[in-house]
Amino acid sequence: MKRLGQWIIYIIIGLLAILWALPVILVLMNASKSLTDFNQGNIWAFPTTFQLGKNIMEAIRMGGLGLGLLSSFSYGVLGAGIAIILSAMAAFGIVILRLKGGFYWFLLIYSGTIFPFQMYLVPLFKGYQELGLYDTFVGMLLFYTAIAIPFCVFLLRNYMAALPYEIVEAAQLDGFRSFGIFIRIIGPHLLPPISVLFLFQFTWIWNDLVFGMTLTRSETIRPIMAGLATMQGIYFRSGVTTLLAGIVLTSLPTVLLFFALQRNFIKGMQHSVKS
Repeated sequence: MKRLGQWIIYIIIGLLAILWALPVILVLMNASKSLTDFNQGNIWAFPTTFQLGKNIMEAIRMGGLGLGLLSSFSYGVLGAGIAIILSAMAAFGIVILRLKGGFYWFLLIYSGTIFPFQMYLVPLFKGYQELGLYDTFVGMLLFYTAIAIPFCVFLLRNYMAALPYEIVEAAQLDGFRSFGIFIRIIGPHLLPPISVLFLFQFTWIWNDLVFGMTLTRSETIRPIMAGLATMQGIYFRSGVTTLLAGIVLTSLPTVLLFFALQRNFIKGMQHSVKS
């Protein structure tokens, strides 16, 4: 009976995996077709000529996706990285240094997640115009860093709270100061949750469309998803296969990042579930 239950679970998981994979396969197949091949009308037919590379190059040329890729990569790496560093220091102060009123400081930081992000659009737009941050790299980086901090503090605070405080006391007896404890004692334990956070925040920044469209207008500053959205209005000039190739191109970085961080990501998720 137990074996039968396991087989049922495996079958359900297999069916879910197939359902998830079908749209991905469909996009890849049609992104690899020529426009003539696609216009035959059968989206499930295999491409007669493989033109994925050509279609990607056309998407980069027509949609200006090259600059968008560079911008989004910079926003994702720097925004997520800076947010994680600042959040780790904040969580360290709240949990390890036990700052006075630390819980209330945590609530103040975490309150940034209470309201829907769309409520920030108009104030941000007006404020950025007045401060000269509209359509600037610094302005976008500041926004992405700030928006990522509350969740990072939340996860890192919970993770540090689960660490045995005895290791901190032992380090203090050995003569370590606060910065030394943070870098040499607590830091190595944070690799799994940092991997989870970096993947989540990088993916969110990479996939952002609303703020990218609202706070930028030039191709050199605009993130990749805003460029892809603009491309949807002009795809008829080159064909839907070019648009699909652009979608494949914009999906690759997050997939590659997941595989690169897979080991620490799984460890971090397991610890988060236990916490």
